[in-house]
Amino acid sequence: MTVNYSVCNILLLRMEAFSHLLGEQNELTQELASQGMSIVYELGDPSMRKDLVNALVNTLTGSGKRKRAVKLVEESEVFQEGSLGEGPGGGKLSTYKELCSLANEMGQPDLIYKFLDLANYQSSLNSKRGAAFGFSKIAKQAGDALQPHLRSLIPRLVRYQYDPDKNVQDAMGHIWKSIVADPKKTIEEYFDPILEDLLAQAGSRLWRSREASCLGVADLIQGRKFDQIAKHLKRVWIATFRAMDDIKETVRNSGDCLCRAVSSLTVRLCDSSLTAVSDTCRTIDIVLPFFLLEGIVSKVPSIQKAAVTMVMKLSKGAGGAIRPHLPDLVCCMLESLSSLEDQTLNYVELHASAVGIQAEKLDTLRIAIAKDSPMWGTLDVCLKAVDTRSLDLLVPRLVQLVRSGVGFNTRVGVANFITLLVQKVNADIKPFTSMLLNPLFHAALGEKSNAGKQAFATACAITLKYAGASHVHKMIDDTVALHLGDRNAHISCATLLKNYLNIAADILSGYHAAVLPVIFLARFEDDQDISSRFEELWEETVGSESITLQLYLGEIVSLLCDCVTTSSWASKRKSAKAIKKLSETLGESLSPFHHDLLKCLLEELPGRVWEGKDTMLFAVASLCSSCHKAISAQDPGIANLVLTAILSACTRKGKLFREAALSSLHQDY
Repeated sequence: MTVNYSVCNILLLRMEAFSHLLGEQNELTQELASQGMSIVYELGDPSMRKDLVNALVNTLTGSGKRKRAVKLVEESEVFQEGSLGEGPGGGKLSTYKELCSLANEMGQPDLIYKFLDLANYQSSLNSKRGAAFGFSKIAKQAGDALQPHLRSLIPRLVRYQYDPDKNVQDAMGHIWKSIVADPKKTIEEYFDPILEDLLAQAGSRLWRSREASCLGVADLIQGRKFDQIAKHLKRVWIATFRAMDDIKETVRNSGDCLCRAVSSLTVRLCDSSLTAVSDTCRTIDIVLPFFLLEGIVSKVPSIQKAAVTMVMKLSKGAGGAIRPHLPDLVCCMLESLSSLEDQTLNYVELHASAVGIQAEKLDTLRIAIAKDSPMWGTLDVCLKAVDTRSLDLLVPRLVQLVRSGVGFNTRVGVANFITLLVQKVNADIKPFTSMLLNPLFHAALGEKSNAGKQAFATACAITLKYAGASHVHKMIDDTVALHLGDRNAHISCATLLKNYLNIAADILSGYHAAVLPVIFLARFEDDQDISSRFEELWEETVGSESITLQLYLGEIVSLLCDCVTTSSWASKRKSAKAIKKLSETLGESLSPFHHDLLKCLLEELPGRVWEGKDTMLFAVASLCSSCHKAISAQDPGIANLVLTAILSACTRKGKLFREAALSSLHQDY
C-alpha cells in the first residue's frame, strides 16, 4: 500500500495524539486511543509501523525517552478526583494548588515533591496500561517486526501479569496472548532473561514491582532442575528474605509465597533420593552457607524461622552431602541454641530468686526445651553424618566453642554434643583427646551452674576413656588438686570424680591411691552441700570402708598430715575430723601411723584459738584412745606430751576450747 507524503504527516500527527491519550486515566479514552493506534498502524508505511512498534515497546519496557516537562499552574489536575481521598478539612485533593495547600498545613513543604513523584509514577503506570491496550491491537499484525524486541519485552510482560492492579494484569495478558503462541515454550526459551528481570525488580524502590516480581519468581521456579536454577538460586533466596522483611504488608505476603516455593524447590534439589548426588552437593554448597551466615543470624523472626527450618530439612535429606559443611553447621546450630532461645526464659532467669524458682529446675527446663528444638534435631542428623575424616575439621571448632561459647544452652549443648560424638566414633577420638581434655576440664571448673558443670564433666570423663596414660595422669592430678581450692573448685572436683568413676572406672582403677584419700577427706568439709557430695561419692565407690581405709592408709595419713599443717583453718578442721573418723573406724589398725598423726596434731594445739580448733583436741583424744596400746609400748614419752598439751588447753580463754580439752582429758585418762 502506498501512502503519499501529506497523508503520512497527518498519520504522524494522529499517532502522536493517540500516544498521548494512551496515558490518560480514563479506560474508555485508552481503549479508543488504542483502536486509533491500530488504524494508524494499518494505514502507515513500513517505516511508520516500525516507529510505532518501537515506541510502544519502549513504553512497556520503561526504556522510552522522558516526556518533556509540563508547566504546572494552580488548577493543573495532578490526580484524578477522589484518588487521594480528602484533606483534613474535607476539601478535595486533586489540583496542584490543593496539594501545595495540604503540604503547607502539615508543616512539610517538601511533601509536594513526594506527591508529584507519586503522580509521575501513576502517569507512567497509565502509559504502560495504555500502551498495552494499543499493543494488543497491533501485535498480531506486526508479526516479524516484534522479533527483535521479544528478549526485552517478554520478561516485562511476565512481570506485569503479576501486577497488583487488575487492569494492568488484564492488559498485559492480552498482549501475551497476542504475541505468544506457545507460552510454555516461550517461558523455557526466555527463562534466564525473565528470571534476571524479576530478581532485579524484586529490589526495586516501587512496591508494585517488588510484589509482582516475588509472585512471578514463585511461579517461574516451580519444577525446575538444578542446571536451570543453579546460577540464580542464591539470588532467589536473597530476594526472598528481603521481601519477607519489606515495609509493605502485601510485599511481605508475596515474600512468604516465594519462600514456600523456593523452599520446596531447594528441599527437592538437596534430597539425594530425588536429585543426583552431584547436584545435591552443589546445591548444598550454594544454599547452606547462605542460611548459616545470613538467614539464621537475621533479626527478623520469620527469616530466622525459615532458615532454621530449611537447614533442618536439608540436613535430613542431603545425607553425606553435608559432611564438608559439618563444622560450620554444627557450630551454628550450637550457637543458635542460645541466640534463638525464647527471651522470656532469660527474663525468668534474672528474676528466678525473687519469685522463688530454683535455678537448677530452671536450668533443667531450659536444657529440655533446647533438646526439643529444631536446632538439636539438626545436630542429631549431623552426628549420624560424622565419619573419621570429618573429625579433623570438626573437633578444633568444637574446642573453640568450648572456650568461647556464649549462652547457657550453647555451653551445655557443646558439652552434650561432644559426649554423643565420642560415643559414636569411640576409639577414633584418640588422636584428639589431648586437644579436648584441657578445655573441657577448665570449662567444667569455670561453669557456675550445676547442670553445665555436669555436662562438661561427662564430656571430660568419656574423652578420658580414650586418652593416653600421660594425659590421664595429668587430668587425675589436676582434678584431685581442686580439693585445696574454693567452694566452686570443691564442687567441680566432686562432679568430675563422680563422672570419672561412673564412665571411666576402668581407667581410674589405677589411680585409687590418689583419688580415694581426697574423697575421704572432703567428706568432712564444713559446707554441707560439698560434704554430702563427697559422702555420696564415697558410698558409691567403697564396698567395705575399713578395708578400703587400711588399703590406702599410707596415702590417707600423708594427705591428712599435709592438710593439718596448712595455714587454712578450714583445712585443719576437716583434717582433724577425718583423723577422728579414721581412729574410730580402724582402732588399733591405725597404730603404725599414730606417731606421725599425733606429732602433727600436737604442733597445732599451741597458739591462737581459732574457730573450730576444738576439733584438734577431739582428734587427739580419739587417736590416743584407739592406739593407746601402741603408744604405751612403742612411744611412752609421747603420753606426757599429750597430757601437757591438753592441760595447757584447759587454761585457754576460749570456752568451747576449754570444754573440749576437759572432755579430751576425760577420754584419754
